[in-house]
Amino acid sequence: MGGAEGYTTHAAYSFACLSCGYGWEQKFSVEHLRDPHGRPMVEYYVGGKQVRSPLTYPTCPNCDGHRVRVMRPGRVAAVRRARG
Repeated sequence: MGGAEGYTTHAAYSFACLSCGYGWEQKFSVEHLRDPHGRPMVEYYVGGKQVRSPLTYPTCPNCDGHRVRVMRPGRVAAVRRARG
């Protein structure tokens, strides 16, 4: 993954679409790299496939909307448990 030496971390977020109300959780592998000019950059991956940053361009998988709130992991699961 990625074309330069770096390191990988993992991140998880909860998301809530403000357009359709859909909520979901997602885990990411985050590749920390350097661009050709030596500046730090990151690439996000889900299941080995590169995706856009969930922090700068979140997209709802239900309605393709971009009015998405990003929250710490576990928030959507907590709401689902509470509704039981």
